[in-house]
Amino acid sequence: MFSDISRALVILIFLALSLFWLIRKIFKIRFAYDSYINYLWTFSLIFAVSEAASFEIAIWILAFLCFVALREYFTLVDIRLQDRWGIVGAYLSIPFMIILIQFDYYGIFIISIPVYAFLGIPFLVTLGGKEIKGTLLSIGIIDLGLFLLVYCIGHIGYLALFSTWWAIMLIFNVAICDLIAILMRKRKDHRWGNVLIQYFTSAPITVILTLALSYWTRIPWIHCIFLGLLIPILVAIGRHTIRYIEKDIGISSDQLRPGRGQVIDNLRSLLYAAPVVFHYLRYFSMRSDAF
Repeated sequence: MFSDISRALVILIFLALSLFWLIRKIFKIRFAYDSYINYLWTFSLIFAVSEAASFEIAIWILAFLCFVALREYFTLVDIRLQDRWGIVGAYLSIPFMIILIQFDYYGIFIISIPVYAFLGIPFLVTLGGKEIKGTLLSIGIIDLGLFLLVYCIGHIGYLALFSTWWAIMLIFNVAICDLIAILMRKRKDHRWGNVLIQYFTSAPITVILTLALSYWTRIPWIHCIFLGLLIPILVAIGRHTIRYIEKDIGISSDQLRPGRGQVIDNLRSLLYAAPVVFHYLRYFSMRSDAF
């Protein structure tokens, strides 16, 4: 009975976002952050497919999102033509990682990209040509993009394998943090201290939301409170760090569009939050009967 209601609620969330998206398209209602709504809809689709059909199908939607984000990153960075084999290796790491998630090979998943891909890509880069200058920079650029936009985002898929509601809780809390950031964006001061204060403003809401979802997530209340306090910090760190990377590769916040940083910008709040929340929940769920 519980699983049926849970499944219906996940599908209802997807249908509600789909209806909102459809109304917006029909009546040509535009928002300042239309792409962010599309990003939320994509995650709701992943969760709905996981509940209504199968996780094995849903995880490949996440794989496509990782591919789109990584491709956008590679179009923006300054990389050599001869690095193409390293780029191919990065793309092939996506299905490699997804298969490990799909079959719950945690021990290999956790080292798949930080060890195997990071060792393989430098070798592939050296196969692309005879020009030596710039090799170190190319390896760093490819590995960083692969780590952030594939490996870190992949943790959302593994989180959904454990519990769809764990992944929903993460996405909802991150969305709350981003919404508050958008509302406060009129302030032009982006120093780290002010960014931290901005995201701590969302902590009471994320704590309440995590507690409210505890019936579905089955996360004990003490962990709900801790996660509600932790996620805004992780979002703040992620956005602050990725903003510097975006500036360095030429992404402008007032000129975002597909292929020019829009996907990366929408995902940046998850890049620290997803892996940390996943490992936190996995650690305690494996060692406690309360979950």
